[in-house]
Amino acid sequence: MTDSAPGVEHLDVVDEVGRYVRTAPRDEVHERGEWHRVFHCQIVTLRDGVPTAVLQRRSRSKAAFAGLIDISAAGHLAAGETPLDGVRELEEELGIAPARADLVPLGVRRLADDSGEGRLNCELTSVFLLRDDRPLAGYVLARDEVDAVLDVPITDLLALLGGAPSITVQGVSSAGHPDAREIALDVTLDDFVPSSEYWVVLMVMAQRFLAGQRPLAV
Repeated sequence: MTDSAPGVEHLDVVDEVGRYVRTAPRDEVHERGEWHRVFHCQIVTLRDGVPTAVLQRRSRSKAAFAGLIDISAAGHLAAGETPLDGVRELEEELGIAPARADLVPLGVRRLADDSGEGRLNCELTSVFLLRDDRPLAGYVLARDEVDAVLDVPITDLLALLGGAPSITVQGVSSAGHPDAREIALDVTLDDFVPSSEYWVVLMVMAQRFLAGQRPLAV
């Protein structure tokens, strides 16, 4: 759920509880398996009254999880950035610029895995929800990052995570570009960035948020 292409940007290295340690090049941070900060935002909406998650299909040119379905927007926080500075990912990937005050914080998720960028990926991920009711055609995709945007009913995704063999989702490929087109996909859990427990928690929180329920947390 995070871009894993090595780059020249610098990240803040932190300890397990988020205290600043040093600043280092991104590829070095991943090579050494050091903790660093990441931004996640899940867009939700109601489509004809149906609670729906807006997901992205990652570009097939991505270094990690190419062509898989992911949360709405995600990315590393650069050195010196705060969690809310990650809102830039929504503009960079999806062409939207929400107010920071509209992002609903869910807390910080700790993840240590092998994401394909170095030996070990250790992230402190600040997770947010955002309600945005625009149609899928209203997004403008950065096509080197995102291939398509998808409407996925939350109950359908939870059913898939609970063992259903497949679901059908609607989307728009190349949204915001002259060659944009509507698509319908039959997808299985293998079509999603792997992280079943996180997907479940995120979708349950999305349901609660759209129903006006609190508290919300990852």
